[in-house]
Amino acid sequence: MKKIGILCLALLLALPLGGVSEEMAFTPSRKAACDHEYCYWTTEMDITDEETVWNMLMAPVTVIKGKQKEQIFLLDAPNGNRIGEITCDSQSVHVLSGDQDGWTLIETYSSSFHDSKTKAYNQLLQGYVKTELLETVTPAEGLGLVVDKLTQRMYVFQDGKMITELRVSTGLPNERQPYNETRTGEFFLVSKVGDFKSDNLVCEKGIRFNDGDLMHTVPYIQYSSGKDYDICEKVLGERASHGCIRVQRKRTPESINMTWLWNNYKKDTKLVIWEDWAGREYPTVPEGTMVYYQPEKGKTYHKSENCYSVNKDLWPLTPVSYSQLWEAEFEKLTDCVWCNPPEKR
Repeated sequence: MKKIGILCLALLLALPLGGVSEEMAFTPSRKAACDHEYCYWTTEMDITDEETVWNMLMAPVTVIKGKQKEQIFLLDAPNGNRIGEITCDSQSVHVLSGDQDGWTLIETYSSSFHDSKTKAYNQLLQGYVKTELLETVTPAEGLGLVVDKLTQRMYVFQDGKMITELRVSTGLPNERQPYNETRTGEFFLVSKVGDFKSDNLVCEKGIRFNDGDLMHTVPYIQYSSGKDYDICEKVLGERASHGCIRVQRKRTPESINMTWLWNNYKKDTKLVIWEDWAGREYPTVPEGTMVYYQPEKGKTYHKSENCYSVNKDLWPLTPVSYSQLWEAEFEKLTDCVWCNPPEKR
């Protein structure tokens, strides 16, 4: 999966007009002008810095005025050529200049889809839009979400604290379908779509964040015998979708899953999506981190001593240091897909 992300990066960096130079590639972890503190475009992609990430999730956002499923073109110059697309109402843009005769220079990741005119799939571009189309929106308070395409995790923040992490699957692009890449950037959750079908898959609790891209429960296939989640659930934590964000349905020890998000989100809850840039490293697991397992029959290790995947009669589970997981006694243990402890890396 990782090779695909690196290939997409290499193609992006080779692009001519409207693309970004190599030294700019590590956005949003670079210093650049921003019109407010804790701007997404200048905040390091460091999930361990809880305070900074929360402040970013609550920071105001500049969007394009319009309807949720409308898009405008990004131009290479005022009244110039089309180089990318931006989704109105939900997708953030980074303002780089003041008004220039009715036009403003901005940057953003192009939200080109399969029927795009520009075919600039998830490319980070700089270009011009009409100044009158820009507006600043303050996110809904209390809840914010970060999806990291590197770790394939969603980090859920509430009232200033990261309260849990969920397994996700973002888009899996290929040579024939490069538009499957989930667009990077910051977005608003703007409306409940509900359940829908995608080929033979049924996706529940869809919430729109970028035109046709939705955040929804991991899909299932409907058989006469019932719902079969296995084919999609077993690849949670890997790229697998057509651009939507699939979210786990199994409850974490904090009782959070996609159903919880469906019940607790508000319009304009902010969703940040971090890019899987080549050179990024996985978050370091702090020394002394404890995980938990069941000594007699356990095949998995857990983040919590009271994980729902284990019979409650076996609670509390036995603690073991994360650093011991490579020792012979524990080396066959795998990470739990419910509570999402640190993976072995």
